[in-house]
Amino acid sequence: MQSKYEWLEKKTPRSVEQLRLWSENPRLNPQEEHITLSDFAEDFTQEGPDKKSFFSLINSIVEEGFVPADPIIVWQDSTNHKYYVAEGNRRILALKLLRNPNKAPKGIRAHIRKASNKINLMELEKVNVYVAPSFEDAEWYINQRNSASSLQQRWSRVQQQRWILELYNKHNGDFEKITTITKLSKSDLENFFRILKIKDFIKIDNVKSCLNKSEFDKADSYKFPITILERFFNFSEVRKRWGLVFDGNEVNIISNKKSFYYAFSELIKRIVNESDNKINTRMTTENLEEILNSLPTVTFSSDDIRNQDSNNESAAIRNNEVEDTEEKKEEDTLKNNSSETTNSKTIQAMKGNPNRNRLVLSIYKLNTDSYRLEKLFNEFKSISVSKYPSTIASALRVFLDLAVFDYITRENIVEDIQKKYQDSLRNIVLKKKLQYIEETHFSASNKNKQIIKRLLNPDQQFSLDTLNGFIHNNDTYDLNRNVINGFWDFLFPLFDEFLDIKEVDV
Repeated sequence: MQSKYEWLEKKTPRSVEQLRLWSENPRLNPQEEHITLSDFAEDFTQEGPDKKSFFSLINSIVEEGFVPADPIIVWQDSTNHKYYVAEGNRRILALKLLRNPNKAPKGIRAHIRKASNKINLMELEKVNVYVAPSFEDAEWYINQRNSASSLQQRWSRVQQQRWILELYNKHNGDFEKITTITKLSKSDLENFFRILKIKDFIKIDNVKSCLNKSEFDKADSYKFPITILERFFNFSEVRKRWGLVFDGNEVNIISNKKSFYYAFSELIKRIVNESDNKINTRMTTENLEEILNSLPTVTFSSDDIRNQDSNNESAAIRNNEVEDTEEKKEEDTLKNNSSETTNSKTIQAMKGNPNRNRLVLSIYKLNTDSYRLEKLFNEFKSISVSKYPSTIASALRVFLDLAVFDYITRENIVEDIQKKYQDSLRNIVLKKKLQYIEETHFSASNKNKQIIKRLLNPDQQFSLDTLNGFIHNNDTYDLNRNVINGFWDFLFPLFDEFLDIKEVDV
């Protein structure tokens, strides 16, 4: 009798270049497109722990070669006849990037190129895979995330929930089919579906209208810490006081829905916002009562909800009055900063505004494997330009030096520069490094060529001499936020070229 999984007994060598990554992988952000290798790599390394794990995988391949202990499962698409990776996307991505470092995101390209130079790329040309007859045949294995190998990263709770929801929709809620694929019990599956349905409450108008854009986007994001919701509603006392009843995989609200949704919106705010009363997974039976009392009371009658609405409106008025009083006490610069961090429209309006109180707006994110660059960039987003102009001006010179070094190593031109100036890179001054980049890497039409020329001209307002003076000279400079912000804005296109800076939703 032919085994249903006979294909797992046959290893087939396939070209790494011919294998395609799976764009619907639950590890990836479902709200973004994944077309290039850089798209995939950015998602796989977006968070600190993920980047560290990916670098460990890269380093392991370099030091020990590609270890084929964990199976790589692929299937052939019936429409384009290409082979897609169902299991092993991180490992195949690592191999592809080692073979083509230039396709890595800017933030990790230097690390990938350095690793690539240490390995014989011919050894990474092909890899043994197991070819499933179809994607459906590979589904059961996709759920096997319990390998003891340190190089095979398990799915997070949210990723597993997202995958199960996809199976639920695909198989029309067929529990037996999904149980066969996932090897989970019916009760485990029901719990998954209930929590996912609870999370979807954020899309109901009564909840969504209580959240600002930033709060809703965080709650709707695939990064939302769904385990906090799961832990909160697993307490029977919570379900009792909030009028929530579980019935199989269904979630029924028996309390007043308007009251419930209002309390739920406040819960979401306490989860996604950074504050002293932030709710996290460290909930216990001991502090549960305190948490429940700090949230709006859920009522069970129309009369009660009218009273609740009145109380909520009064509380909102009191809160607004307190906020107005506090805002009047703040300096204008702090007002600007408050708006920068709480209102996305205002943040957009502050782009290029020399009167902003932060050198870098909160809408920008730097992807880099350089600890010093990342720390400086984040400090630029939090330190007041008005209060600490000298500190920021000096740090800006350091940041430029680090950004140039990062670009040189990422573009693999260290030896070229050293050969030109007959010295080691650490002894070559920043001015010469910039000159070399301007002469050899930027065309005449590239605006960054002109920026470097102006930067190297001591007669210009925003010059390297001025930056050096912030650190080395005893001259007195008129260091106000207009000057410092203007310097950053002048250099920003260059930083955008040298580094991987992205604009993100806040």
